[in-house]
Amino acid sequence: MYAQRYGTVPVVHATGGLKDSVQQYDPFQGTGTGWKFDRCDAEGVKFGLWHALNTYKNHKEAWQELVKRCMQQDFSWNRSAKRYMEIFGWAKIDPPFHQPHRF
Repeated sequence: MYAQRYGTVPVVHATGGLKDSVQQYDPFQGTGTGWKFDRCDAEGVKFGLWHALNTYKNHKEAWQELVKRCMQQDFSWNRSAKRYMEIFGWAKIDPPFHQPHRF
């Protein structure tokens, strides 16, 4: 997440927080912030790196837009706190179903 702030395009294993914080790059839509691979082995890494290097080498404008999107990502605690407050608000609106015990 810090690296994106400085323009590094991520290539990550799709697990944990990385799975949530990196959006898969879609060259047709011009969206996403990097590449994720599912297989945690040499082939998975090769897959991710091949796509990243191909974009860097053959699609310079798309790469520059990708770098800009990475740098614009907001991973601040303020954003996270606002998201938690939103979720807590939903919980108040739709409380969990609970039937009282009847004896």
